[in-house]
Amino acid sequence: MAEAPEEFAERYGPWALVVGASAGIGAAVADEAARRGINVLTVARRAPLLEEKAARMRATHGVAVQTLAVDLTDPGAVDAITAAAAGLEIGTLVYNAAAEPRGYFLEVAVAEHLDNITVNCTVPTMLCHHFGRAMAARGRGAVALVSSMGALQGGKVFASYFAAKAYEWILAEGLWAELGEAGVDAFAYVVGATRTENYKGQIDGSSDTGAAEQGAAEQGAAEDGAAEQGDLDVARRRLRHPSDPDEVGRHLFDVVGRGPTEFSHPDDERHATSVLQLSRRDAVARMSDLTTGIRRS
Repeated sequence: MAEAPEEFAERYGPWALVVGASAGIGAAVADEAARRGINVLTVARRAPLLEEKAARMRATHGVAVQTLAVDLTDPGAVDAITAAAAGLEIGTLVYNAAAEPRGYFLEVAVAEHLDNITVNCTVPTMLCHHFGRAMAARGRGAVALVSSMGALQGGKVFASYFAAKAYEWILAEGLWAELGEAGVDAFAYVVGATRTENYKGQIDGSSDTGAAEQGAAEQGAAEDGAAEQGDLDVARRRLRHPSDPDEVGRHLFDVVGRGPTEFSHPDDERHATSVLQLSRRDAVARMSDLTTGIRRS
């Protein structure tokens, strides 16, 4: 049975910190937290977008919303976030930010790889350590680290990004085991193809306005013909017909408290199960077949 809004806010509020909240999944996560009666501190680089969405959340949901514009690759980013949250009781931390170097590993500047490590590994580690201690002391709260299907295996074009998202996934699972002893619900939220700003245009058709509707229409036929389709064909279809970011963001709060890993879409969970049954050679080859066609610019 789902918790009543006031019970949910009591367990996971009174404040949620959502990092990477200016658009897409993060913006939807912040809005859903506000809809459930939790005040929100949103963090991202683009101040105008943060302020626009904050005004909308205040007007629609009647909660307090604070914003912080900061580049997570800046050395003082974590200090800026903890200072902005000082005096706020952060009951939920959702880390949705990501840096995504795209291109063959040796063709990408090493600075981009290092920014990827900072944003996807260093910063979430520091934030989990800082806010996790207070949650554990209170005996309640939630930590959600947003990972990727790419974390299941290596692959061409996204070598260091997939590696960093794998770190985030495994960190979240370890926190699920440890923080759970103190009553804190930590988990990895693994996201597959989603029509975010970064995703649009990487795959032919992914930015088409009718892609979601077409994908939904094809879903039934694809399931009926699943026996004739290989797993790689199903994965390619998911890439061409990504999920709606608003649905992915809202769903995160539907699965909080389950852990240690939850998926944003049932097809992605099925695909993950299939991949984990493969040899590592076959898993990497399958992913590389998919990513080779992704645009690198």
